[in-house]
Amino acid sequence: SEFANSSLLQRHTPRAAKHDMLEAMISSAAMHTTALAVTRSVRSNNRSYRTRSATQAHKHESTPETAADPSMERPEQRAMEARLDDGGGGGGSHLTRRSAAFGFTSAAAGLAATIAANVMLPLGPARAAEPAEKKVVAVPYTPYQVTSDSSEESIATAKALKAAGARLYGAFWCENCNKQKEVLGKQAMEYVNYVECFPNGVYQNAPGHEDFTKPDQICEGYTSAWPLWVVPKDGATEGQDEIGIQGQIKKPKELLRLVKEAKGEKFDPLNYFTTGNDGYTAPSK
Repeated sequence: SEFANSSLLQRHTPRAAKHDMLEAMISSAAMHTTALAVTRSVRSNNRSYRTRSATQAHKHESTPETAADPSMERPEQRAMEARLDDGGGGGGSHLTRRSAAFGFTSAAAGLAATIAANVMLPLGPARAAEPAEKKVVAVPYTPYQVTSDSSEESIATAKALKAAGARLYGAFWCENCNKQKEVLGKQAMEYVNYVECFPNGVYQNAPGHEDFTKPDQICEGYTSAWPLWVVPKDGATEGQDEIGIQGQIKKPKELLRLVKEAKGEKFDPLNYFTTGNDGYTAPSK
């Protein structure tokens, strides 16, 4: 139909040409409907009207009029006439010559609305998308200051960790890392080999600063979860054969067990419950 390719018109036709096509299609629809209405009006006006007396006088003289055979009319024409007769309400209101010549029927108005809804004209050149603002991160490195005092147990555990070559990996902004330091206390932390993974702070798109969004190279391989305790096994060098605890805050006695396991000592539950000691026994030579 005339309006089936409205999407193609929208994509390929200039705006001025679209306006002309829209007006042409609406005018064509209106003329088609008006022509049908005029035909209906003319047929209605050509009927012969007689007064009551004239009809009675010639009742027997004239030949009865033969009703038009509906089958001789085109189905499209009968359907259009039925819609014109029944339009506007329950009664059969016929169009006059004036309304047929100058007015729009409800069908024409609905068709015009359909055309206007489907043929959308461009509102102007599309505005270029504005670039998204870059996120700026600027967190300078600030070493955490431990405020708690250390117990004798914490100091002894820290010395054992240092002797075993243990290391504690973390970040200054890591809350659990700072809590682990507070558990040991400021005196014990003097013996702990702490490795800071963000010694340059955290910066991204910050004016005057190089981007630092990843852990320092010294922490490569030790960034799965912090705080991260690592203890080399007895006789092994750093980075070769190690055991550790990651992402957990440990008490001094738990860290001391880690040192004993690194030395090869085994935990014996029976020994733990019967002797009252830590339950670890030295490996047999």
